[in-house]
Amino acid sequence: MKDTFLTWVGRIFPGQEHAPLGTSITDVILVIIYLGALLAAAKPIASGAFVTAGVFTLLFRLPLLWIMTEDETRGLHLRDRALFTAIGAVLAAVALIVVAAAGRRPVVSPADGEPPAPPRTGPAIFGGLLLMFLALASLAWEAYYIQHFTSDRMGPFSYWRQFTGKQPSGVLLAPPGFWIDWVVIVLCMVAAVQAFARKPVARPLGMALGWVLAGYAVYTLDLYAKQKMLFEFGDLDTTDVLQQLTSVVEVVAGVLIILLFALRGTHRPSVVPAWGAPGGQYGAWGAPPAPAPYNDAPYGQSPFGGPPPLPPEYPPNTPPRPQTPPGW
Repeated sequence: MKDTFLTWVGRIFPGQEHAPLGTSITDVILVIIYLGALLAAAKPIASGAFVTAGVFTLLFRLPLLWIMTEDETRGLHLRDRALFTAIGAVLAAVALIVVAAAGRRPVVSPADGEPPAPPRTGPAIFGGLLLMFLALASLAWEAYYIQHFTSDRMGPFSYWRQFTGKQPSGVLLAPPGFWIDWVVIVLCMVAAVQAFARKPVARPLGMALGWVLAGYAVYTLDLYAKQKMLFEFGDLDTTDVLQQLTSVVEVVAGVLIILLFALRGTHRPSVVPAWGAPGGQYGAWGAPPAPAPYNDAPYGQSPFGGPPPLPPEYPPNTPPRPQTPPGW
């Protein structure tokens, strides 16, 4: 248990200083996301929280389906158990996403309950900008890694092999590091778009991304601390300095994103249009004008206009009908 915890925080390198282990910091982050979904189970935001948990589980466990069938992982202890665990997690994640998404229903009356609250306008915009900034920063790092981790320079540790998992990480259930980077980039962009539109799902998705960003950044900083390189900027090259500064920014931004999306906004109920079309006339929005009662019309006059024309069988020069009865 001690070695497992030390692996979670980056104090032991599995596969190098210790035999391959089953879990990593990714599993700790997933447990936090699951706990958040369970806490939201009885709230209107439960559907978005469970969809978020399902999406992260699916994307973090999906690479294991091909990693645990590669020749490079043949002979690893508990390999088959890790593969079955990944298959079960992927199937459960798909089922959770489908059930949670299908279980949503629009709130059209008070009997349907309280609708899920969107994020507040100001925090949603600020949080969305932070997510876009972090996504662009991660894209810049990925461009650097692609150019730096070539097969000619890194051999078996090339970018492609680390992205697909052909180079085992030493943790059976850990997804490849570069795969995680792209998952976070895509989900940050999706969450930012949802935040700008003030969609309720932006709240659980944004808070989960805050935990992911802060968790991996703390892990990276702890790796530097183990090697006695943390903030030793005078002895480090530019790349290591920028990586540490990026991790510090991700820790601060991750915590800030959690706080911003935890704020509940005011739900704006949809306005049900009135009868008809706008304009205030017959057939317009609002109730149509009621016709005048027939008894209120003067004698011999139609309630809908002037007196009716004389029938053609009336003899010529017949005087017109009186507008009011004689003596009234």
